[in-house]
Amino acid sequence: MARIAANIVADVCRRITAGELRPGDPLPTGRDIAREQDVSVSVVYHALARLRQDGLAERAPDGTGLYITERAPAIAATWRPPNWRGAPRREDADPLYLAQVVRTAIDIADADGLATMSMRRIGERLNTANVTISKHVQGRAHLLTLMADAAFAEHPPPQRPAGDWRAQLEILYRHQWQMYRARPWLAEAVWFRRPQLCPHEAAHAEYAAAALEPVVPAAPTRANLVATAANYVRGSAMNLDRLPAESGEDEPDTVAFESGLQRLLDGFARLIP
Repeated sequence: MARIAANIVADVCRRITAGELRPGDPLPTGRDIAREQDVSVSVVYHALARLRQDGLAERAPDGTGLYITERAPAIAATWRPPNWRGAPRREDADPLYLAQVVRTAIDIADADGLATMSMRRIGERLNTANVTISKHVQGRAHLLTLMADAAFAEHPPPQRPAGDWRAQLEILYRHQWQMYRARPWLAEAVWFRRPQLCPHEAAHAEYAAAALEPVVPAAPTRANLVATAANYVRGSAMNLDRLPAESGEDEPDTVAFESGLQRLLDGFARLIP
């Protein structure tokens, strides 16, 4: 039951980061969620209790229903279920403080690169000790995972275009390419072969899998194609040549990326009847 309830909370977090639910908006009723998710009401009530406990929702002053809190967007960007493999296990971990740590780490990486991001610099920015941060973050690898997922939370999968699987994958991977170009450190932090993808990275993978499902019925084959394409985009971003474009020309690295993407999808097409 706990895992299903955590999935419900994760879905609410996704909707918050996507702007579908905003501070002050009412949550659907427990019965509506149960009907939508096809789960028991008791599981939903467990999820609603978790939403309140983690600061994502609160009861209205008149006692009618739950509403999204003002701090929910910051918490949702880094929320993890209690049994998530990379989550802090300390009872004193505060979701809002964790969001501040992750946001500060991202700001440092955006400004000066990933190599300059350290617990010491984060502590200096937040005017806190490293030992306080360690209560919320289990080392650099865990922090990079949280940073990557928070970055993906800011860029949910695009609207599906008209067209077949190829048109959908093209728009998704061009979207990811622009994400990596805007944040060069992100390609180093994300990993699409981790045993359990974080929620917002998973949303991109699910988008690609759904595009391929009508033409690639075998789930293991779909998963391999999705991972191959995502890691092509990531790998290309990790090797940006950053050569300046001539006047009136596209940037060389983007031209190379687009050419490679088309050849990759040509290969996918040969596997599809």
